[in-house]
Amino acid sequence: MKILTLLGSPRADGNTERILGWVEEALEKQGHRTQRIHLGALDIRGCRSCFACLESPDEPGCVLQDDALGVFQSMIEADGILFATPLYMWSYSAQLKALFDRSLCLVRGYMSPNHQSFVEGKRAALLVSCGGPIDGNADAIGMIYPRFAKFAKLDSRGVHIFPHCTEPSNLPNTHGNRVHDLAGALAE
Repeated sequence: MKILTLLGSPRADGNTERILGWVEEALEKQGHRTQRIHLGALDIRGCRSCFACLESPDEPGCVLQDDALGVFQSMIEADGILFATPLYMWSYSAQLKALFDRSLCLVRGYMSPNHQSFVEGKRAALLVSCGGPIDGNADAIGMIYPRFAKFAKLDSRGVHIFPHCTEPSNLPNTHGNRVHDLAGALAE
């Protein structure tokens, strides 16, 4: 199975990337292929809400000609998608949020009997790293992501929060069970 990982951190070699690397390693040990895209290194502009993307029934078009279109194509070609983000203000990083906003182009007929998606049925999960606890800190993102997954008609494999992450150099692999749970959820 080919699993696309989307690193939504603005910086490389941070907590989120380190944990994502552990998950990718676990997936590869299970025989899956992973492909990582670092959203922070791409030009992904914010959605204009012009709805021009909905005019093409056969492809996820967008009037903004930036790197988001290539990311969407990779999402369509993958068997599974792992979104990874550090927790910023109780939610996604700006890099991942911009991609989610632009994901309108992946869906047609939302809230109608004709609701369909170019990524429909793909296994997907959200990895979140945060410096503090889950309760009162990262619990809100656990309610937001399932709504996005339902909108995109993804086969959601959950929100996997890795609390108490501080400096990457001090981050030991103390989240081994969570890493393997996440890898297993995507691979099952």
